[in-house]
Amino acid sequence: MKIYSVSELNAEAREAMLLAFEYPVTVKGEVSDFRTSKGHQYFKLRDSATFHTVSCVVWKNSLTTIDISKYLHMEVVLSAKVDFYAGFGQFQLNILEISEFGDGYIKKQIELLKMKLSNEGIFDHQKELPRFPKIIGVLTAPDSHALKDVCSKLNERYPLSHLYIYPSSVQGVDAPRTLIRQLKRINKDNHADVILIVRGGGSLQDLMAFNDEALVREIAKSKIPTITGIGHKPDVTLADYASDSNQETPTAAAIKAAPDSQTLKQDLIYLESSINKEMRDAVNLIDNKLKNINIIIKSKNPINMIKSLRNSFSENQFSLNKSINNKIKVYENTLKYEAVKKRRLITILLCKINNLERNNKNIKQIITKSVGLYLNKLVEILKLRIQQVKQMSPNKILKKGYAIIRDDNEKILKDIESVSTNKQLLIQMVDGYIKVTRKK
Repeated sequence: MKIYSVSELNAEAREAMLLAFEYPVTVKGEVSDFRTSKGHQYFKLRDSATFHTVSCVVWKNSLTTIDISKYLHMEVVLSAKVDFYAGFGQFQLNILEISEFGDGYIKKQIELLKMKLSNEGIFDHQKELPRFPKIIGVLTAPDSHALKDVCSKLNERYPLSHLYIYPSSVQGVDAPRTLIRQLKRINKDNHADVILIVRGGGSLQDLMAFNDEALVREIAKSKIPTITGIGHKPDVTLADYASDSNQETPTAAAIKAAPDSQTLKQDLIYLESSINKEMRDAVNLIDNKLKNINIIIKSKNPINMIKSLRNSFSENQFSLNKSINNKIKVYENTLKYEAVKKRRLITILLCKINNLERNNKNIKQIITKSVGLYLNKLVEILKLRIQQVKQMSPNKILKKGYAIIRDDNEKILKDIESVSTNKQLLIQMVDGYIKVTRKK
């Protein structure tokens, strides 16, 4: 058997411990026996239940800036690297991070879990609650005040519903597991129209079962709509976010689950009154329509219609005769006036015609004289133009010794370019044509 020296034993113990705790550990406990030495901070982390302790140190040259003194006699949670000081054979923790373990720490962890579940969409699918549930499943601790409050309120508001009680622990380590088991059972039975998950108020630690990740996921995937009534007004758990409706108290959850029978009775009375009123209104409307129909039928009676037509015809005939007579008188007066007007107009026209005839004779004489003078002048001008045209005649020009050059189509050529493009040329002179051929 090997005999160890103290140094060898401590060295092997240190090696084994570093190997066992390769990664940092998270430890909870109470800070005590705080002291400092050369900038290093030393303290004990004590288990409040067993009074076991472990030595801890924050080295001066560590990257963290922790002031242990403000955590003295407080319950903390810390992250540390496990170490073994071989010189004294002492197990200790080298502190990396530290924070208060109370509600602040718990709330931080809950918030991180909430963010994780929210990103997965766990809280996004709310189911519609039934308006008139026949069976209500209640998931809570047996003989609890929460169960009594729910039963009392449901019996008061809606005695038509039946309650199925699924007893479960709602606090402690086993609470999430039993809650999940009963929730699965309710969904498997598939009797309930809605599920109430309720418990009374308490501290944050008391309600931690309803922040359990597995329970929250089970509530979210429940096929039956869920209503939570956990704790009191300030208490909000992750189970509340996963449910289809979260209420402040168990009593409020019961109110949400079922309608008020008294309110329903009042609604029924009002509905009955409204229906009766609508029926009376409908009867009155039909009665009025029948009266109107009778009046119309009487008015459409053939005898009455003939009498009415006769009276109307007589009245219309009298009015028509009167109107025609009035119009005839108006037309007669108009015709008389127009006749007098036309006779006056004829007299005026005859006078104008006589005047025109006299003027016409004078005008004829003037026109005849003017036209004669104008014609004589035109004859003289015409003789002059004829003489000018004769002077411009081509024959006159040719007689003076000029010639006209034409192409073989007898078209007059006016420039040298035209002459150069034609092979056959005609030269017109006063007494005939000369045909010439252009040489290249």
